[in-house]
Amino acid sequence: MDAISEFFDRAQLNGQLFFAGKVYGTLDVNKPEGTAFLHILDKGGVDLVRAGHPRIALNEPCLLLCPSTCRYKLLSTTEQGADIMCATFEFGVGMGRSFPLGVTDTLVFPFSRIASVVPVIEALLAEFRGQAPGFRKGLSVLFEYILIVLVRQAISDGSIAKGGLFAMLDPQLGKALSGMHARPEHDWDLKQLAQLASMSRSTFSAQFLKVVGVSPISYLTAWRMKLAQDLMKQGVKLKVVAASVGYSSQAALSRAFVLEMGVPPGEWLKRQE
Repeated sequence: MDAISEFFDRAQLNGQLFFAGKVYGTLDVNKPEGTAFLHILDKGGVDLVRAGHPRIALNEPCLLLCPSTCRYKLLSTTEQGADIMCATFEFGVGMGRSFPLGVTDTLVFPFSRIASVVPVIEALLAEFRGQAPGFRKGLSVLFEYILIVLVRQAISDGSIAKGGLFAMLDPQLGKALSGMHARPEHDWDLKQLAQLASMSRSTFSAQFLKVVGVSPISYLTAWRMKLAQDLMKQGVKLKVVAASVGYSSQAALSRAFVLEMGVPPGEWLKRQE
């Protein structure tokens, strides 16, 4: 079972073009909580500036993966400016708190380190420059593929060593996560999830918290909220949304939604318009 593919399929983490062009001076990214960024530095040089961290000089083509918990600025360091393309991936506030990427700081990938993905980057840049019919969908698909490759690379070299995506590769925790992802409508409890992982409840709970960063039930709630948000954006009635993500009634979903998001579902949806 490919748990990571299942996660990306259900979570609808399509990369959306955020910015493309030359940066002169400062690019100050003001992103909502729960949004990760992918930056492609094609030409020029920039400094990555983050509060409380040393400044990082980027003087060669590279990719930057910036998690939802990271705040930063990109400062152009040449008179010619820097050619940058940016994409956003909306995990949602709930999933953002669950650290699905397992990344708390920006990761930098020089093109030389990820040579296999360079042709994909070239195809992405060509799509943007050509802007043929359907190019935005093409960009979205290519952005998502690049994100998967970066996550794969980061896990391989140890840059990602915790979080939901890392746990999906675990032969035991991955089974529990796959169960939650595939059947969010099921009335999961800690005992059932521990059985999927072939662990005792106490061992499973402790290991899940250690690797993912939140408890199993907190992760399940965040996953359900993410799916509920996606369905609501599609215009699905709240009663149907509730049944689809494991709540016995519209009222039960609304209560859980307020606890997780701070506002009722209807008000949250209005804010997305």
